[in-house]
Amino acid sequence: MEYNIIIAPDLETLATEVADFIPMGWRLKGSILEHNNGFAQQLERRPSDTLRMQRKQRQIKQKRTKWIE
Repeated sequence: MEYNIIIAPDLETLATEVADFIPMGWRLKGSILEHNNGFAQQLERRPSDTLRMQRKQRQIKQKRTKWIE
């Protein structure tokens, strides 16, 4: 299991930084913590989640569409 902590000076910045990690298979763990430098959020990711995300990306790329003439 992998863990990551995002630290930001305000809640808006924290939300945008955390949103960048969500498509990569990261999940929120716990609540938002307030400290002297701003706010922090812990994220976690399991190896199985990473593999699942890679499979979904491959399926999207392999998807074909038929054009009607």
